[in-house]
Amino acid sequence: MRIKIICPTLFDPNNQLIKLRRASSPPLSILYLAGLTPPEHDVSVVDEVVQSIDFEEPVDLVAITSATVAVRRAYQIADEFQRRNVKVVMGGIHVTSLPNEALAHVDAVVLGEGDEIWPKVLEDAQQGALRRIYQGTRKESLENLPFPRFDLVDKSRYVRLPFRKTPICPVQTARGCPHSCDFCSVSVFWGRKMRFRPVEDIVAEIRYSQADTIFFTDDNFMAHPRRTRELVEALTPLNIRYICQFDTLAHREPELIGAIARSGCFLAFVGFESIKTKVLAEANKSFNNPSQYPELIRLLHKNGINVYASFLFGFEHDDFDTARATADFLIDQKVSLASFFRLAPYAGTRLYDRLTQDGILVDKTWWLEPGELYSRMRFPGKPHTTEELSSLAMGRFFSLPSILKRFFPLPLFKIPFLGRNLYIHKQLKRFKGAPIV
Repeated sequence: MRIKIICPTLFDPNNQLIKLRRASSPPLSILYLAGLTPPEHDVSVVDEVVQSIDFEEPVDLVAITSATVAVRRAYQIADEFQRRNVKVVMGGIHVTSLPNEALAHVDAVVLGEGDEIWPKVLEDAQQGALRRIYQGTRKESLENLPFPRFDLVDKSRYVRLPFRKTPICPVQTARGCPHSCDFCSVSVFWGRKMRFRPVEDIVAEIRYSQADTIFFTDDNFMAHPRRTRELVEALTPLNIRYICQFDTLAHREPELIGAIARSGCFLAFVGFESIKTKVLAEANKSFNNPSQYPELIRLLHKNGINVYASFLFGFEHDDFDTARATADFLIDQKVSLASFFRLAPYAGTRLYDRLTQDGILVDKTWWLEPGELYSRMRFPGKPHTTEELSSLAMGRFFSLPSILKRFFPLPLFKIPFLGRNLYIHKQLKRFKGAPIV
């Protein structure tokens, strides 16, 4: 069969499709699904944020994977192919939570992890006998996973960091997260039990990709310190540079952070989420301790690792003072990058259930409506929206005085991110402070 695997883009607040000349990295999901596809099939991938979809191309089967924020566009794409009598299959976290919603637009849905069920889906499609629902099983052993089809990627569509030969390549080393934050769907989909790939398989995949810059997609790269130590020892000889994600408990492992830095880590995405303990308790993330944030940031900077701080606004105890104090804290700590996300209630999470039950959510299917209706969530008696809080923090953090304070005098390890800050400052000015997510 001729199979097209698509990751849709999403709409901006003005209901226009977001299109980029270059994206930061290709989506791992479509490359991995292509790797799971038996070689007798002709498979192609489309990352719609940097590519266009040819709806007239002759194909036998379309597979779509989509996050909640892009699912409205995913359904549009599915409808277009169905009008052309092309069979469409869809999977992912959102579809797993709301299969009946997706079934209004597609021929079949795959729920859960698709590793072992995908060949059966293709077999049924080839015989013209697609079932409506396929239930994937949680794969306990991650040994000998097929390599993602990096060869299908147009590398010119993706950003290369200074002095690097290849774009950023996504690699998964584990599945699951031990935490159960109210707003997060990761542990709902992947489970709270950590499942690890063999270190030798990860090394082989990196070599196969021929990439010199890696993004490890694991939600918590240091969830199991002993295993992380084994992995970084194997990464050190590869001469790669990489990005990974930590939780704030990483401050407990100073020696390991040193080893991570020596193995090539130059940027750590850290889920701080809030500087207020009441908010963290509300999010079921009380293991974060704001008094320990400076210690972690200093430790990372000491080892030449840039900090990409993640914060969420929109909880009941957030206000304008919180947004200002958050930005000022990050400026004082000379953090290189930050995202100020607007709290989004994803289907299947405890946050979604709670906000729906309390009558706070504007629209129970906000992902199907133009604009982002969840950004207008408002707790009773609160004068602000999540968008206003995010905009305030972002404008303050990416102001020119902030950039000057955070980057000068300029340490060598921060040089690659000065330009990014200036670009975001310019974009905020151009779009009059509209938040960039």
